[in-house]
Amino acid sequence: MLGVLRGSFSLHRRMDNYLKRGTHDEEDSHDKIIVYFLLFLTIMALTSCDLFTTRTPSPPDLSSTFIWTPASTPQNLLDNFNRTIHDADAANYTKCFISVKDTSVSGDKFTFTFTPRAGLDASSQSIFNVWTTQSEQNFMTKLQTSLVSNPQLTVTFSNTTYDQSNSNSARISSDYLILLPTQSNSSLPASISGSMILQVSLVTTEDATKEWRIVNWQDFAPSSGNSKTFTDLKVQLSS
Repeated sequence: MLGVLRGSFSLHRRMDNYLKRGTHDEEDSHDKIIVYFLLFLTIMALTSCDLFTTRTPSPPDLSSTFIWTPASTPQNLLDNFNRTIHDADAANYTKCFISVKDTSVSGDKFTFTFTPRAGLDASSQSIFNVWTTQSEQNFMTKLQTSLVSNPQLTVTFSNTTYDQSNSNSARISSDYLILLPTQSNSSLPASISGSMILQVSLVTTEDATKEWRIVNWQDFAPSSGNSKTFTDLKVQLSS
């Protein structure tokens, strides 16, 4: 492109010289032919380059922009839980659950457990006998890769109640509806729904902050219909 521009500047000077000379001898005629030829080459070069071509805009970056809010209240914890599911953000999703690096403020030692919905067959039930916080991370990671690129899930928690028995423990009850942006050939359900009870505890994290974490998650099928639940999605992605 620089070469084309230099050529155009050279052509401009050549035309100026030609116009100033004012003679019509044989040399002028030769110069005239050269000027027209250079003009033709310059026009062709400018036409073929993409200097004036409208560029296709880059697609927006839809990757997760979630920033963890210290879960100083059970409400903050549920908000983080909601938003990490929305972004299928496995790293921050895992932070919602109690870790072996956390120390319970109450002095009790907790490990995370998941209680699946009722009615599972024995094989599916056995998956949750050894379910851990790491299992939750694996679940979310596999879910993210099983959906469309940069998935954004629609997460609705409703009829939510908070029952805080003391300063260190609480129970969160809520109905949920999750819409999954599945791929066209996916065997995953387009949505899951049900209700859940989260037992949460105040802990001291490895960063020495006081935050709430999920200790137990009980999953329940909806009272009517045959919708898939979190339990069913976890069983499917564990196979």
